[in-house]
Amino acid sequence: MLITTPRFTLRPLGVQDRDQVVAGLNDYEVTRWLTVVPFPYGPADFDGFLKFITGKPAYEALAICEGDTVLGVTGIGNSLGYWLARAHHGRGVMSEAAGALVNWFFTNTNAEALSSGYFEGNEASLGVLTKLGFTPTGQIEPAFCVSQDREIGLIILKLSRKAWEVRK
Repeated sequence: MLITTPRFTLRPLGVQDRDQVVAGLNDYEVTRWLTVVPFPYGPADFDGFLKFITGKPAYEALAICEGDTVLGVTGIGNSLGYWLARAHHGRGVMSEAAGALVNWFFTNTNAEALSSGYFEGNEASLGVLTKLGFTPTGQIEPAFCVSQDREIGLIILKLSRKAWEVRK
């Protein structure tokens, strides 16, 4: 599976990405906004994640690449998820990459809606989701954040197929 945008390529995450992913996620300012990612994050954590996604659909974990550089990861399992290495924040990377994945998702599945969420206080993630057309559901779920070792409110948003098609 390969998705291209004007600036990036989204491709299945692989063992060749270990060093770059570890470097991107071994940053508390990134992992503090993610549910299941520990801090510090090391090669064994990456290897465990690769083992976890083995056999799952490729779109559940796609490396966001600019040439040979892995900028972050996005995927759709039960919901849209993503992270971006801090060095690449503020460039519109995630809006473009996640937008391409959402477009692929609605083009290639029969799903009528897609959900996502962000931890209270993560205004950058809220900005990405809003830009993609997600709207608040009014639902806040307690979610355990491994890197912070505590529960945090996860604000749930939804994007309907109809809303996505209208905005295109």
